[in-house]
Amino acid sequence: MAHLASIFACISCYPDGIESAMKRQLLMILVLLSLTACADGTSTAQEWVKGMFPETSHDFGIVPRGSDAVYEFKFTNKYEEDVHVASVRSSCGCTVPRIKKEDLKTYEESAIVCEFNTKSFIGTKTAVVTVVFSKPFYGEMQLNVKGNIRSDIDTDPGMIDFGEVDRGTSRSTQVKIAHSGRNNWEITDVRSANQNLGVTIEKSNLPGKVSYMMNVKLKETAPAGEFLDNIILVTNEPQYNLVTIPVRGTINPPLVLPSRVDLGTIKLGEQGKSFFLVRSKSPFEIKDIECDNDKFVFKKPTGKKDKHVIPFEFNSGDKAGALRQNITVRTDLGDADGSGSTVIIVNVTENGT
Repeated sequence: MAHLASIFACISCYPDGIESAMKRQLLMILVLLSLTACADGTSTAQEWVKGMFPETSHDFGIVPRGSDAVYEFKFTNKYEEDVHVASVRSSCGCTVPRIKKEDLKTYEESAIVCEFNTKSFIGTKTAVVTVVFSKPFYGEMQLNVKGNIRSDIDTDPGMIDFGEVDRGTSRSTQVKIAHSGRNNWEITDVRSANQNLGVTIEKSNLPGKVSYMMNVKLKETAPAGEFLDNIILVTNEPQYNLVTIPVRGTINPPLVLPSRVDLGTIKLGEQGKSFFLVRSKSPFEIKDIECDNDKFVFKKPTGKKDKHVIPFEFNSGDKAGALRQNITVRTDLGDADGSGSTVIIVNVTENGT
């Protein structure tokens, strides 16, 4: 409104001798210039939102009806200010979005979880998921989702979920696959980008259906952490012959540390104190705590226990800004299992707020 008021004031300053048509033309030009400037400002304001998302689109591919097709659009708060996700909505009921974590401090991560509604929809579907942020500024992010839901293929269960598995151990499960239609329908190949999954299939014909039993093994070589992958079935159809089955699980490491330790906001020249917990299923001794920043001082616990509390102090010094510090803890559990890492997050400001 302030921009428009300035424009009208400028036009009114022209001498009365100028024709009204010329005044109208000048007014239109200035209004268009003002609106263009506003649009550029809005576009610039949205850039801070875009900078948090490494991915903005996902294709579920071809999925069986009733399968649990889920994808997480991960994002990270790269700014010193706190970020708040106010809401999320979808342009189509074929995609149901939710916010994994609404409030994020500096360097914290969250995700927009998008579930493809394969139970209520069939065919090719697309959706635009709009994420609305209210802090530190207003902003929106559009995420694009698409996929093709086939009603002639069923899987039971709809997702291969291994749950929680200790690292170094294996786990197996089975999936029933059924196709209603051509009797000569076949699965010709099975693919996965995850080398820690082993798959075998056996064919069995049922009345009016072609059926397979798929055995899936999570190998003991799987690394620690959460995973969400896919198994791709290749069929003998001339088109739409790649069918996606989602796979997920969590591999627990022998040594467990928090993913991050938040020290909060500290004033320049002051000191902060905190601690974190390191645990394992068997007793262990902490050999070393590695940190390449002398502003952090750690107190190494002694003895052999299945849980250790590690206290530490942080001296803020004379430089303001957000700090993300990697910490490595080494134990006597062995080379492969005896170390773990965490990240300490602290924001140093001039006034401590």
